[in-house]
Amino acid sequence: MPPQRQEPQSPMLFITPPPLIGLAISMFVGLLFGSFVTLASHRLPHRAPIVMGRSECPRCHTPLGFRDLFPLFSWLATRGACRHCHAKISMRYPLIEAAQALLFALVYLELGWGAEALVVAGLSVCLLVMIVTDLEYGIIPDPIQWALLALGFAYHFVRGDAFAEPLAGLLAGGALGLLLRYGYHMLRHRHGLGLGDVKFLAVAGLWVGPYGLPLFLFASGMLGILTALLWRSLGRGRIFPFGPSLALALGCCVLYSHSILFRGDFVQMFMGVLF
Repeated sequence: MPPQRQEPQSPMLFITPPPLIGLAISMFVGLLFGSFVTLASHRLPHRAPIVMGRSECPRCHTPLGFRDLFPLFSWLATRGACRHCHAKISMRYPLIEAAQALLFALVYLELGWGAEALVVAGLSVCLLVMIVTDLEYGIIPDPIQWALLALGFAYHFVRGDAFAEPLAGLLAGGALGLLLRYGYHMLRHRHGLGLGDVKFLAVAGLWVGPYGLPLFLFASGMLGILTALLWRSLGRGRIFPFGPSLALALGCCVLYSHSILFRGDFVQMFMGVLF
């Protein structure tokens, strides 16, 4: 039976603003980090440095000026076209920036301002990079996995958790990922999971712990089925990226852990239904 957990009080890092102002600030900062996500998700798969070199137009390669670097607003001001060559700019940029702004808003609404919210906001940035790279390139970059690992330890530290349970989750998630990858290969003579997915299962185990893994896996499976149906309906083939399902499941489990994930009675009931 999973132990009953008392929710720790995350230390406040900032003066708490009025709710609407706090929400607006969160979304604005989310837009700024969304611009970083568009950059990182493009450069990491090409092993290009993230912090070196100026952003440029992908068509004419003209370096972007200061007024071109305001997330979402610059795209709207130029009507989605390069200011220099007038080539259309992909919708990926405003969509990713708006998605990150929404994620920061959800973190603020659930966790407010504090150390835990700061770490979970960092988690949302990494997960969005992971979703985009897996959708566009079919990979989960190792630097994102390492960042998620470091943030996972920071998450439990700011919550005041003992580290025995997260480490057990790390081992359990990694072992399960290897079992699914090579067990499926023995049965079907092809890998069921990529190595990036295996690594991510270990990292997810660190975040949610061994008692949170069943709920995380169930959510991942349901989202994976929906992704597969959508992927095939769009004519993209039988093989679909599983990373976005894993990322969304982990994000939901961590963000709403105060309400569902670590309640011992809920997890006990859920595991009783499964087993």
